[in-house]
Amino acid sequence: MAGSVIGVLFGLFLLFLVGQAFWRQIRFLLYIGVRMVLGGLFLFLVNFYAGSMGFTLGVNPASIITLGLLGFPGFLLLTALKFVV
Repeated sequence: MAGSVIGVLFGLFLLFLVGQAFWRQIRFLLYIGVRMVLGGLFLFLVNFYAGSMGFTLGVNPASIITLGLLGFPGFLLLTALKFVV
């Protein structure tokens, strides 16, 4: 009984150490993921409201990643590419 309690505590300690070692990477991936979700939502809203005026941007993985990683400059980049191409 005491051996299993010590084993569980040791396992939790190892899980804590692994979590601490990878926390920065996990936090970065979560940050990028949240920004991409917000970027996709922003593209959807732009298409919804500006679509009646004839301005639409493609909602695809490439544009969502661009907007998620770059933010507002990414939106300006997508808009400039829309007018150039």
